[in-house]
Amino acid sequence: MEGAHPALTLVLALVVGIVAQSLGRHIRVPGIVVLLVAGVALGPDGLGWVQPLSLGSGLFTIVDLAVAVILFEGGLTLEFEGFRLAPTVINRMLTVGVLITWAGTAALILLLYDYSVSFAVMAASLTIVTGPTVIGPILRRVR
Repeated sequence: MEGAHPALTLVLALVVGIVAQSLGRHIRVPGIVVLLVAGVALGPDGLGWVQPLSLGSGLFTIVDLAVAVILFEGGLTLEFEGFRLAPTVINRMLTVGVLITWAGTAALILLLYDYSVSFAVMAASLTIVTGPTVIGPILRRVR
């Protein structure tokens, strides 16, 4: 969809996101998995229905707002008492596991691609998904 209208991109992304989250809940799969598949399928490298570049600089504003909402919600629901009471394996997963994932992913990006160290560290931080959408379903499945 060359020259896609920004409003079409935004509305389609929102509608598909809502449907993907609902589908994930219905089939009992973490929503992030369905969102990832839908994003790849409908994005520029897939069918091309969702064109983020059509939003121009507005894309960064939308991303900034979304990150702010996610962080605010995370801060509201954060309970330090739960971290202290969590089993040792969970504490290690959220500390040592995060650091290993971050360093390993950054090193892999540096080895495989010709990017700067700052980009590799930033990109690696994006792979550390320890948010409630990922950890919650994992903990529900673990006995």
